[in-house]
Amino acid sequence: MRLSMPCCSDTSERRARTIAQPKKTVVIVSADFAPSSYPQALRARFFARYLPDFGWKPIVLTVEPQYYEWAVDPENEKLLPADLEVVRTRAFPARLTRKFGIGDIGLRCLWQQWMALRRLCRREPVDLILVPIPPNPSMVLARLAYQEFGIPYVLDYNDPVTTNYYWKLPRSQRPPKYVLAYAMALLIEPFALRRVGELVSVDTSYTVEAQARYHGLGQLRTTAIPHGGEPADFEYLSLHPRKNTFFDKGDGLLHLGYVGRGGVDMISTLRALFRAVRLGQERNPKLFERLRMHFVGTTYAHNGGSQYQVLPTARSEGVESLIDEHPTRVSYLAAIQILLDCHALLMLGSESAHYTASKVFPYMLAKRPILAIFHQASSAVNILKDTHAGEVVTFGDLESLEARIPAITLQLENILNLPREFLPATRWDAFEPYTARAMTARLARVFDRVSGLGTELDSVTEEVAL
Repeated sequence: MRLSMPCCSDTSERRARTIAQPKKTVVIVSADFAPSSYPQALRARFFARYLPDFGWKPIVLTVEPQYYEWAVDPENEKLLPADLEVVRTRAFPARLTRKFGIGDIGLRCLWQQWMALRRLCRREPVDLILVPIPPNPSMVLARLAYQEFGIPYVLDYNDPVTTNYYWKLPRSQRPPKYVLAYAMALLIEPFALRRVGELVSVDTSYTVEAQARYHGLGQLRTTAIPHGGEPADFEYLSLHPRKNTFFDKGDGLLHLGYVGRGGVDMISTLRALFRAVRLGQERNPKLFERLRMHFVGTTYAHNGGSQYQVLPTARSEGVESLIDEHPTRVSYLAAIQILLDCHALLMLGSESAHYTASKVFPYMLAKRPILAIFHQASSAVNILKDTHAGEVVTFGDLESLEARIPAITLQLENILNLPREFLPATRWDAFEPYTARAMTARLARVFDRVSGLGTELDSVTEEVAL
């Protein structure tokens, strides 16, 4: 129903007011949420911020931050909408559960979250449940709520729940307790998927793999919704700058930054990068002696301060003196500050063709020169090319990656020769479809379909797009 407005009112204002009236309620069950800085916590926050624009009132069900095993940043809560309802529960303390081999926050809060979800569903009409994954155990809650209350649900895969990738690696390179985690995933994933309304994922490969694994999911509708960029967070940081404790941007050196995970699947890309640096040292020693490369937050391990993901490869390639690695993850706002202070930024892909780097959007919003090295099939390649946000060197396999080393060196030389005040010629009109708001619009259309509201709100969504 449209609101009655004076005939002289602006059409866009009328549309905005129409959409600002939430018509249905969604509970976002996200055990990991602000003040956490993990990707799934950020994604849930972005969705919660913009869902009201598309007719949905979000309620976030999460965990009290003292139960997280990782460091949190209280300032992240200042980025939440003032009117967002956040329900926080307790969890079993990790210091107790780890005696029984249980550390996953999704398992430690499962009971408390289920009790809170039941109370929410009894308190007011809930039209849909969204569960971002990981943590994987939370997906069970949506299925239980469907069985008890008949509430439809959507699962959002930020990572695959079940993957055979680590079985292909030597035992020494597999994550701790991977076998147990794999067995648990095989139990809970089919249970949760059996009644899911629609699957959402940051990359289509995650849902394709899930459909191939379980009989009967072939006809299930799936939607790819990549991580979006949030310009408002950069505006906030411009008003509340942070101290960068990793390097001095004014020391006359050329600081190249990488903020994000490392891992065995990136070793080949790192090796190519470091060999390109060595080639650059031979060709242009004066330029490359000013180079310093910073790798921050390269492991997800909670106590990973000494779990170096980059230095061993740098050491083997003879460029260790140019590398500074801090494996421990930093908070979201601290990461943005590092990006802003760098001379240029590095984006490194994995050997996997389907690797999608969520960092691509904050990198672009930092407005610094970008050198990206990705598999040619990665979605990040088209994004960077379409927006003109950075230089991309692509490869198809490890042999072709080796052949691309001279091209990487050339791009490094070009970037290092740029003045500090250089701004990329990013096409911000092309970036608009990748914003957090645009991605939330996609999610809202999924909600409309699953809840049966699609016919009524699809037209409203189209008007917003215009």
